Amino acid sequence: MLAQEIDFGDDSSQWANDGECDDKRFTGPSMATILLDSDIAHDASDCRAGYESGKLQFAATSTQPPAAPTASSGGFSAGGGGKNDRVRGGDMSSPPKPADVVFDGIRFGDDSGSVTNDGECDDRRFAGPGMAGTLSWENLARDASDCLSQYQSGGVYLWDEASARQATSCQAIDFGDDTGDYPNDSECDDYRFEGRGVAMNLFLPAAGSDASDCARLCDYGMLSLRDYR
Repeated sequence: MLAQEIDFGDDSSQWANDGECDDKRFTGPSMATILLDSDIAHDASDCRAGYESGKLQFAATSTQPPAAPTASSGGFSAGGGGKNDRVRGGDMSSPPKPADVVFDGIRFGDDSGSVTNDGECDDRRFAGPGMAGTLSWENLARDASDCLSQYQSGGVYLWDEASARQATSCQAIDFGDDTGDYPNDSECDDYRFEGRGVAMNLFLPAAGSDASDCARLCDYGMLSLRDYR
């Protein structure tokens, strides 16, 4: 069955975006240990990622989620048998922080960033056409759903300093001019580059406007091309 034929639902489960599928309609090695009816069709990102990676199979005969739980059950099975009760001893006052989303051995983190679920990857560890136009280290591992989706579709890849350095020829690069907001401050503010000599925040419109800083840092091996593929 194709992924687009399955109603994965939404991410309203308490256990969404933790790297495990909590929807009991699926089976496979990336399933959660404890499964509840209340999580059916409410862990879409995890289950879709597992299904598209081949780690899950769709086993249900119906894609419709169950009826909403009654108020008396609070969304958990009666008698303390719910997932939260079994994992946390019945303490529902503070849900645990979701675990990092991990795929292909990469820790994508979570969705706690300020710009998530907009279709663009804001995690600066990655590069490629699926990246956002504004990048900051503040969003490191905090845009997991977007970055995972882009990674799986080939829109981004994990930036590697050694590979980037091999692909970078400083003499062949047109660094532009010094018309940017922060020229000659010994940091490269050009979005096209990455490395130890690159500024904390990068903006795509500023590409090619910090030539002196970026050229010098490139010559001394302190930066390389961001998108080198």
